[in-house]
Amino acid sequence: MTRIHQRRRRGFFLVLVLIVIAIATMAVYSFTELMVAYDDAAYLSGDLVQARVNVESASEAVRLTLAQPPEARDDLGGVYNNPQLFQAVTVSGGIDGATASNYSIVAPGLSPTLGYAGIRFGLQDESARLNLNALTVLEQNNELFSAGMAIAGVDMSGAESDEEAASSNIAVTLLMALPGMTEDISDAILDWLDEDEEARPFGAEAEYYNALPTSYSPSNGPLQSVEELLLVRGVTPNLLFGADVNRNGVIDPDEQQRFGITSDSPGAFGWAAYLTVHGAEANRSRDGNPRVNVNQDDLELLYDELTEALGNDLYASYVVAYRMYGQSSSITSTLTGQSEDDGGGGGGGRGASDSDGLNADGENADGGGNGEAQDGGPWLPDLMSEVDLTAGGSTTLTQVLDLIDSTVTIGQGDQARRYTSPFPGDPISMSVYLPILMDALTTQDAPVMPGRLNLNECPAELLYGIPMLPEETVQAILENREQASDDVNRQFETWPMVEGILTLDQMRLLLPLLTGGGDVYRAQIVGYFENTGVSHRAEVVIDATTVNPKVVSWRDLSHLGRGFDLSVLGLRSSLGLAQ
Repeated sequence: MTRIHQRRRRGFFLVLVLIVIAIATMAVYSFTELMVAYDDAAYLSGDLVQARVNVESASEAVRLTLAQPPEARDDLGGVYNNPQLFQAVTVSGGIDGATASNYSIVAPGLSPTLGYAGIRFGLQDESARLNLNALTVLEQNNELFSAGMAIAGVDMSGAESDEEAASSNIAVTLLMALPGMTEDISDAILDWLDEDEEARPFGAEAEYYNALPTSYSPSNGPLQSVEELLLVRGVTPNLLFGADVNRNGVIDPDEQQRFGITSDSPGAFGWAAYLTVHGAEANRSRDGNPRVNVNQDDLELLYDELTEALGNDLYASYVVAYRMYGQSSSITSTLTGQSEDDGGGGGGGRGASDSDGLNADGENADGGGNGEAQDGGPWLPDLMSEVDLTAGGSTTLTQVLDLIDSTVTIGQGDQARRYTSPFPGDPISMSVYLPILMDALTTQDAPVMPGRLNLNECPAELLYGIPMLPEETVQAILENREQASDDVNRQFETWPMVEGILTLDQMRLLLPLLTGGGDVYRAQIVGYFENTGVSHRAEVVIDATTVNPKVVSWRDLSHLGRGFDLSVLGLRSSLGLAQ
């Protein structure tokens, strides 16, 4: 019996050893799986870092591109739609040379006559959006705009009377152009922006916000971001962001099913797609040099600067002569109480000066009025011999267009002669000299100007919201801008006048509102790997009004997904193309 028991004990130890070996094997296997998981996680973390670095590299590349003057950017293909520069740019080929990681910069496209549609590879000019912080300035000049519209013969189709047309609020009109905007929300937005505590008829001030369960006060000043509008009464996330949940500028199929709308539907992209707080323009020419301020005090220095900048002594001499003896037919002269006889200089006022032989009423000192001056013919550079530049200028230009169809009167009494401008108002002549003047000259000394509305890139809805532009005029602008043209006039906001769509008086009225291009840009950057789903996405706003462009806004959109299919973003490597 004892021997049998001992044999059974020896078999038990064998089973025990087998169990231990099995457990150890499973532990080793689990450890191996854990190590593989950690290894994959390490590679994934590295890929995520690489994708983020791709986005940062793209941001720096955009800054480098925007540091160049507009002329140099055009030589590279421009920044509006340039797949060669902004699509599937490879940052790293990976250790194996086949794991390519790229970045693409995507922006919403424009349909010919509607608003946003499709995508392009490039930057979006912030001036293509309505600058919310400029609305209060427009309100302060509302009476001037309304009076100018009447003088320019602009038909206020929505007004039932002349009084209603004159009292229309341009800021409200621009806001009401946004899809789904209501009068009570527009008033509430303007109440949030203005400095006073007096609520508008449909608006809301501190009394309303302080009575909320979670109370707060309105800023009564500039907005820091468009998202701040969510604090304004009546503004909801659906109104502000629309159906574009992933913020990629496209209504994707799942978004179409969820909201029952398409990219062509009004309000599909929300108000955020039409608004900004960053628009600005550098007061520089397209070659990167500062523009010449025609209103500077030293006329001798002005003459030298104009001669160099314009490269035309006829133009340069006339501008200086206009500063001394000019008269403008600009509607702004009338709006500010200046008539042609008092040398209104585009509304700046022509002060009295003994040195130019005129009294305070703008008449010749010997009693002869400017209107009695004899016709001296067209202005010639040789006439500068009769001009004493040390006497200083007495005429101020409010805008460069004041020079068009203007005159200068030199001499006194029977010797007074009126000379006509070398800048006539016919479209053919304007197409020659306007690009030169608009590029090289300015009436302001500021290096940076608040952003106006980019006539070439803004969606149709915003153009329809400008009360000075009748509907048929907007349609003509939209149709013409869709036609490809290498005309240099298209670089400036005056091209509708050159092409006969707007009159000179209408263009003068619209000049404070419109521009041919701004200098602050938005870039939606996607950093991604071609053979994996790893990506990083960010929306960056870059201010190029300074010599060294700077990032003024960075919003991480990675939590909303890649936003675009790899076939859209672009594939460069042979491995990616094979997939």
